[in-house]
Amino acid sequence: MTKWIDDFLALAKYKNFSSAAESIYISQSALSKHIKAIENELGIVLFIRSNTKAELTEAGGVYLEYALNVRKCTQDLRTKLEKFSTSCYITHLTVGTIPCLAESGIMQMLLNFQEKFGNYSIEIVEADQSNLLKMLTQQEIDAAICRTDLLSNPEHDTISLVLDEMVLICSRDVFPFEQGSEIDLTGFKFDSIYTIAKESDIYRLTKKQLYDIGYIGSIAGTFPRHMMLLSFLSKKGGCAILPRQLANLQMFPELTYYRIRDSVKTNIGLAKLSSNVINPQLADKSNMLFDYLKEQKELT
Repeated sequence: MTKWIDDFLALAKYKNFSSAAESIYISQSALSKHIKAIENELGIVLFIRSNTKAELTEAGGVYLEYALNVRKCTQDLRTKLEKFSTSCYITHLTVGTIPCLAESGIMQMLLNFQEKFGNYSIEIVEADQSNLLKMLTQQEIDAAICRTDLLSNPEHDTISLVLDEMVLICSRDVFPFEQGSEIDLTGFKFDSIYTIAKESDIYRLTKKQLYDIGYIGSIAGTFPRHMMLLSFLSKKGGCAILPRQLANLQMFPELTYYRIRDSVKTNIGLAKLSSNVINPQLADKSNMLFDYLKEQKELT
């Protein structure tokens, strides 16, 4: 009865499945299934649904009070239990990240932070952007390393740390240029082009890059992880458009990458919940990391 509390609260707030699903970074169909699961468990209808709206029923109003209390109690419980952690002198930070830490240099920033503030212990959790943001909203992580230019939720505070760009990855025999050279792909006809799974932020960036160069063909296939894609390209051939930070090709000497003229740019940075939407004591942990990274960014 408490499993999908945040999903219920989002729908109660926005009164629209599309807007609510977007706010908690899940699909509309997933949100619908979660709400239906709550209703089936309770044996009541929580929302009156129409084509564009979802209004609370009387029973839904009662459940709303319960859901708000559960969220508040959960936050209070986390705060009270903090002092019972392994060491009362250690502050534990859970930072979620898209697959980019080592390549972007952000891992070194986190290590520098931990060295400077010895009472902080950082746990890293890796996931794709949509799952990271849902975890952040549900306060399962304290902060997220993600593509900050793709965020539009005013409940997030963000700081950009690294500018990334889309590049072309292919076999070395496709173009007679050195690795890292800039090439003009306008009008180029790909035999086959691949990228990361459709639900990912990288898929949307790839589509934008293909649109910008005038490519009208379809994407030949997608992969859940970039290392799987690179392995495929090294064995089967083809091309991929990925962020430069993922073009780590040491394990694939058959492949190379090229910068794209007028490439799509994207920022990687830190996102946290704004202090006005989170318990102040919980916010203090992420604020320390946020302020440190902001200060380091200003020094560069």
